[in-house]
Amino acid sequence: MRRLLPYVEHELALLRDYAREFARQYPTLAPALGLHGNICEDPHVERWIEATALLNARTSMRLDAEYPQFTEALLNANYPHYLRPFPACSIARVDHTAHATQLAEKPLVIPRGAILNAVEHKGVVCRFRTVYDSVVLPLAVTEAVFRPMIDAPASIVLPAGAMTSISLTVEGPSPASLQALGQRPLRLYIDGPQPFCATLRDTLFMRSMAAYLQVDGGPTWRRLDQMPLRPVGLADDEALLPFPAASHPAYRILSEYFAFPEKFDFVDLDLTMLAPLVPAGASRLTLHLMITGIRAGSDMARVLASLSARNLATACTPVVNLFPQRAAPIALTHQRVEYPLMADASRPAAYEVYSIDDVRVVRETPHGSTITEFHPYYSLRHGKAGRRGHYWVARRDEALALAQAGHELQLSLVDIDLDPTSIELATVSVALTCTNRNLPHDLPWGAPGGDLTPELPAGGYPIRFLRRPSATLRFSSEAHWRLIAHLSLNHRSLADLESFKEMLTLYDIADSQVTQRLIAGLTGLSQKQARAWIDDEQGGALVHGIEVQLTVDEDAFVGVSLHAFAQVIEHFLGLYVHVNSFAQLVVISKQTGKDLIRCQPRIGALSLL
Repeated sequence: MRRLLPYVEHELALLRDYAREFARQYPTLAPALGLHGNICEDPHVERWIEATALLNARTSMRLDAEYPQFTEALLNANYPHYLRPFPACSIARVDHTAHATQLAEKPLVIPRGAILNAVEHKGVVCRFRTVYDSVVLPLAVTEAVFRPMIDAPASIVLPAGAMTSISLTVEGPSPASLQALGQRPLRLYIDGPQPFCATLRDTLFMRSMAAYLQVDGGPTWRRLDQMPLRPVGLADDEALLPFPAASHPAYRILSEYFAFPEKFDFVDLDLTMLAPLVPAGASRLTLHLMITGIRAGSDMARVLASLSARNLATACTPVVNLFPQRAAPIALTHQRVEYPLMADASRPAAYEVYSIDDVRVVRETPHGSTITEFHPYYSLRHGKAGRRGHYWVARRDEALALAQAGHELQLSLVDIDLDPTSIELATVSVALTCTNRNLPHDLPWGAPGGDLTPELPAGGYPIRFLRRPSATLRFSSEAHWRLIAHLSLNHRSLADLESFKEMLTLYDIADSQVTQRLIAGLTGLSQKQARAWIDDEQGGALVHGIEVQLTVDEDAFVGVSLHAFAQVIEHFLGLYVHVNSFAQLVVISKQTGKDLIRCQPRIGALSLL
């Protein structure tokens, strides 16, 4: 009704203007209607004018609403994430400390997409699904130390520029062999306050010069040919959200970075690289990292001084409040054009539809049941079905969303001409992906017996939240402006700094002071031609591409991981790479003018080196 009021006021003003003009042109007829200028003395005529204004206002508003309906259809086909909520997320950990010996015989794997149920809250069981494969090994980081003075054997020749060091000790049960367990990476979650996590992540990936391996506390340190640490969170099989093929994965990575940056606080320790260097029967290894750019007594050194084994947790994975759900059955009666689509008719306000995954119509006949599959009307599948296609159209009613949460989605079944009357009487079965709105954010967490229970058997280990589930986030409702901005920026995002920052702002769903400061901290953007050599089976070739130089104010990234941000932008640049070309991101400090990060040349999601 709030949206209708301006239309009513406009129509009333318009009718009164017409009445005044009528009275001026026909002074003898106007008194019969009680019209004197723009004043009506007859209360019955006045009510008639107001009723007419209300009806005209409703018609005018519906006409205007056709434009957002068009733009929302385009957004749903190309950028559907703009129309969907960003569900609650958290970090979950499988507590296996009391069962390490059992896991030595057979490690536990909780696969990506496994459903975890939270404890009942307000009569609702919130459901989450895992984002990464959670491999529960009988290994743990038993010691993690930052040393402002490097304590290395005298026989070790340290690399030039090494100032401090970080030592990580990984230990398993004594009967087990690290060599036998090193068949897959050990995934570690950087746990702690956000400024600490950002500093540690940047130290591991930006300031580590060399790595040395020490086994069972022996006197020998063996230098590794390459760093055994890998960042996590950018691969397609590590996505928080399901993303349609029509949308580029670079947009998904941007959305996830701004909405839930903790997803990128994971590190893989490559045990497959270390296992051949570990003798049989060894149960403890220590990785010594030589650090440059962090002097003893500096601000970063004081932050890292609190590093301990508690800051590197194993058996962790992000979880997201997304789960499959069958909608309440819909009986087609032809008494209405649209039917309410509810995930749960008994508690509609506890569920929100994230996506409609499948629509089928079941019709009973004398010979049995027939099932007809319906496709989205605003899709690219019209040519396959000809004139006999079956389609569905969904519309979100914002007024109902505020007044009756859970009833806001309306479903229509139509033919190719958008005619709902040609659908036979039947029952509609709809498969959905749903969220629990903002209920997860209010969940109690930290229970001794665990916060989550897997639907499939998982060894009976307690699963706990390490973070309170985040609040559900939403983009603003100005869909048509976002579509126009997106379509125009798609071709201009690298043209200048302001366009690039505007693209990032479009995906800043959190819209927090931290993210605003981060975007404002981008002070320069330029590009130049570059070349890179690619080795292949035919011997290799010289490829032409672009080098993108991004200048940043380091002060704007205090408490934020610059390396994680650079990785996200590096993958985002893959959107602009043509066939047989590449993009290379170089991050430059505004303060010193020096290169902070020089990424590898990249074609889409593929690094050339």
